[in-house]
Amino acid sequence: MSGTTAVPVLPVSDLVRSVAWYERLGFRVRAFFDGYAILGFDGAELHLNEFADAPPATETFSGAYLRVADADAVHAHWAAVGARIIAEPEDQPYGIREFATEDLDGNLWRIGAAIAGGPADGHRPGDLQGDDSAGAASPRATAASSAPPAAGADQNEPTESTESAAAEPAPAGPEPRLDGGPGTAEDAWHPLVVGGETCAGCGLVNGELAARAIGAQVRDEAHAFGEILATADDDHVRVRSTPTTWSALEYGVHVRDTLALFAERIIRTLAEHDPELGWWDHEAAIEDGFANESDVSAVVDDLGRNAAKLSEALRLVTDDDWDRSATRRSGERMTIEVQARFALHEVVHHRADARAALAATAR
Repeated sequence: MSGTTAVPVLPVSDLVRSVAWYERLGFRVRAFFDGYAILGFDGAELHLNEFADAPPATETFSGAYLRVADADAVHAHWAAVGARIIAEPEDQPYGIREFATEDLDGNLWRIGAAIAGGPADGHRPGDLQGDDSAGAASPRATAASSAPPAAGADQNEPTESTESAAAEPAPAGPEPRLDGGPGTAEDAWHPLVVGGETCAGCGLVNGELAARAIGAQVRDEAHAFGEILATADDDHVRVRSTPTTWSALEYGVHVRDTLALFAERIIRTLAEHDPELGWWDHEAAIEDGFANESDVSAVVDDLGRNAAKLSEALRLVTDDDWDRSATRRSGERMTIEVQARFALHEVVHHRADARAALAATAR
């Protein structure tokens, strides 16, 4: 029957987080519903179904097979953006060169390409669980662990086991004020965001991640930030460890507002010719004291919501739009790519600040 195809439906525990993860791999969202999403990858289609209380996929043996033109190219990209490779690319006796990986919920993926001149028709694409009868070793049997990669795993940035794409040492001292506030050097933020330098405060090499992947990464990093706030003691999260640092909650409120601000700025830069963005007095927004009175759960929800807004704004950016620019403060110009990288650094850097603030408070 012409046009007949099969579509995998994979269970996930957190749909927003999983969609962000698959977007980093190169999938594109075709439809997003409450608890259900449809994604595409070249000509393939994938459905994700949210089950918050479902057992891990490693216990239910969920998975899918993706046939591609070049398995090594897909492997190189997926490994670079943090996919947990549980079987490296290898030529199989049934004429397929394939590798295996898992998503955040442990759903098994095998990705294969036909070897030129090989017996590719002998491949059994439904054999996802490592049945040796086809001549392939089980990726799960050889994996050291079936734990899924972290939400913020390597996006061409240093890998960490749980929450961030960047190492998170506590800042050694006051960091440059990156939004151009009074007393800040004109280019204090520029080498961090554009020049590819490693930030001393959070470890992020902000220029390494591909521009197209920034939106998904921001969502992941904001999700991890929200988890820090949500699991912190409600008293500790509001304490300033020193007079010159904010509380963890204040850092969260600042990042929440920054994400909303840059989502709006990026939309304006797309819609207008060289718009004037003005300057946001972010310190005044915190110093009025109301941030520390915020409801933590509401801030966590807003972090995720505003990260999604920014991600959606960046989804509208075409390859020709990344260099569209806007003017900020005294003629300073920021392209859409710089704005996106700036927002990503704000989330990663201030999550490190929030960690340090909580650690100091707990002493």
